[in-house]
Amino acid sequence: MKRITRIFPLFIAGVVAFSCGPKKVENTNEVAEEANEEKFEDRKDEKDAAFVAETVASNYAEISLAILAKEKSNNPEVKEIAQELEAGHNKILGELQSFASAKVITVPTEANDAEQKTIEKLREEKDVQEFNKKWSKELVDKHEKSIKEFEARLEKTQDADLKIWIEQTLPHLREHLDKVKALESNVTASR
Repeated sequence: MKRITRIFPLFIAGVVAFSCGPKKVENTNEVAEEANEEKFEDRKDEKDAAFVAETVASNYAEISLAILAKEKSNNPEVKEIAQELEAGHNKILGELQSFASAKVITVPTEANDAEQKTIEKLREEKDVQEFNKKWSKELVDKHEKSIKEFEARLEKTQDADLKIWIEQTLPHLREHLDKVKALESNVTASR
């Protein structure tokens, strides 16, 4: 009986320890969205926070895409533009994270699920020429979408700081778009 009374507490401790194991990792994009919805009562502020959070996630995706191109492509032009995009989007990401911190906006720490799937699809592409084409098309599409979203938020936001940041960032995005469009044209013609 003494043996059972000694083992039973160990058994209970083991069950408790096992049940307190690692929790399921949540998508940081969803966590940020929920936190911002709870924080901001004003609908305009909530829309601005959603824009900031989505833009942070998009920048994580563009940085990951740039790193992937530097690793996977054999085209010097692709690698050079990827290097520029990585530097540019790291700068944008840093500015946006500082802005979010100052405005108490919760932001994700990764690209969203759809963008992560796109990155994985590109990573799995075996043909380097096809990779270059698909990568450059993806970057053209992403920059066109970002520019539209930035222009729309610029028109709608009442936040003076956000307006200034968007006005300062848009020329860089347009420059990126011009470069990736030219690249897309070159890699499409090269085959």
